[in-house]
Amino acid sequence: MSFVIDSSLTCYLMPDDHDAAKQRFLQLVAGPGETWIIAYTFTLQDATDELITAHNNGVRLHLYLDHSQSIGRSEKPLLSQLVDAGVEVTIGTSTAGSAYICHTKGFAVDASGGPQCWEGSVNFSTTGWQQVNTAMNFSNSTWRDHFVAQFTTLRNYAWSQERDLQLMSQPPAGVGTPESSPLELSVE
Repeated sequence: MSFVIDSSLTCYLMPDDHDAAKQRFLQLVAGPGETWIIAYTFTLQDATDELITAHNNGVRLHLYLDHSQSIGRSEKPLLSQLVDAGVEVTIGTSTAGSAYICHTKGFAVDASGGPQCWEGSVNFSTTGWQQVNTAMNFSNSTWRDHFVAQFTTLRNYAWSQERDLQLMSQPPAGVGTPESSPLELSVE
């Protein structure tokens, strides 16, 4: 499924924009709105701390992280911190099968002025900001809705087909119910 979005956006080209990009990333993950994150890797202690603080302040958080990275020496302890704090974390691969990875690096935050969206090649890691990478921050309801629908599909797949990969003992509320099915979106 493809779709068109029209939005003004802020583009970051790393490594030159590494400080500004990382600062904006951390501002967004610390935001007060419900947040959906899909990431290949997640090894930033600062982001973990911000997410736990947001969760403790009542922000609904949903993370979908690639299995190949979740078992790594750097990522596994951070994921344990998130799960132990009660943050929703789902581990998975691709709906095309476990031979494939989840390589997305993006998220959507329901902010008071409209959704804040992030997409790019930069891994959410300690070194990604110093590598040659890109990231874009923008506000677009269409992209947000498609991203959340993809997140929901991935999460449902992981909890039904890859239950053995999960760090949480029980699925998140609503997984496997009709309400957890992806949104029906019209594409023009």
